[in-house]
Amino acid sequence: MHTQIHGLGRMQKFHEREQSALYEDIMMPVGYTHDPFCRVAGKNRWEYPWHRYYADTDPIWLAIELHPIP
Repeated sequence: MHTQIHGLGRMQKFHEREQSALYEDIMMPVGYTHDPFCRVAGKNRWEYPWHRYYADTDPIWLAIELHPIP
């Protein structure tokens, strides 16, 4: 998960690792935290879509990683 602390940005999801594969563009105003991207893919397996943070202005953002314990 990511939280926007200052500035304006966006989290973008891609079907594959190329710009033209964009399928979701999540605007990140100050104070916004997006839902987790992770999905359970099997026992002790998690998958994430290709994604990136894109800054529209000078940003400060916080990344939080959740690692479930099996």
